[in-house]
Amino acid sequence: MVVILLLASIAVFYSLRFAPGDPTGAALSPTALEAAREAFRERLGLNRPVTEQYVIYLSNLARGDLGSSMITGKPIGELLTYYGRNSLVLGLAAFAISYLVAIPLGVLAAARRNTIVDQIASGLAILGMGMPNFWLALLLITLFSAKLRWLPSAGCCSTKQLILPAVVLAAEGTAVTMRMMRSSMLDQLGADFVRTHRAKGLREITIVGSRVFRNALLPVISLAGLRIGWLIGYSLIVETIFQWPGVGYLLVDAILRRDYPVAQFFSLLLVAAVVLGNFLADLAYGWADPRIRRA
Repeated sequence: MVVILLLASIAVFYSLRFAPGDPTGAALSPTALEAAREAFRERLGLNRPVTEQYVIYLSNLARGDLGSSMITGKPIGELLTYYGRNSLVLGLAAFAISYLVAIPLGVLAAARRNTIVDQIASGLAILGMGMPNFWLALLLITLFSAKLRWLPSAGCCSTKQLILPAVVLAAEGTAVTMRMMRSSMLDQLGADFVRTHRAKGLREITIVGSRVFRNALLPVISLAGLRIGWLIGYSLIVETIFQWPGVGYLLVDAILRRDYPVAQFFSLLLVAAVVLGNFLADLAYGWADPRIRRA
């Protein structure tokens, strides 16, 4: 995890500085003289060698100094408190919708294989996987905001304003998780131990609920670690479309304005969230499968 974060910090730091443009374009007037731009760069240390800037940045992070925005002057800690809270609310809502819908649907589709329930669930999953989230966002805004006027099309942070972005962010993950849960359940239902339990006279609901379900969760748990990365990537689009003031929205704005400290910190924060999510998924494997825990 430490190696990945270090490599990510190098990639983010250098890619921002070698991209066209610099913070003077957003911080100063378009008519500002070149001398004023040079003074701005010197004041922020942007005229130093990139390697020296990187070492200074790491040393500041080690001391707990997150820095401030070059454009607005706000401390990054203050930005993290506000934008991070909003992203966490949206991400947890999408995560909850995804798994609370996908897992029961996957179990039900597998238990009722080749019935109308299975066909409807599979059709919804294919639709969810095939529709881009930005297109789904536009469709939902058109229907529920423009025509029916039930929900707002943008803003933060009421429950009504949360519904549309959370549903859009959860849509593809719900479809993928449901398909995987169904497939995993079918694999387990065809195993030898299931036939043994049925021969012993155990009820089908007992076999599915307490024997098959836990084993079938293993690939879904593995997918959960990857889902965090997908949520973070899609949140950049969803938060921008719905004007939800989260980390993704802030990061896109910081990159466009070349606000180096903000873009660096929040890029690394998202990388750390993905790495931590995969680590927690590994730990959850041990909870679901005692054999891994003993090993």
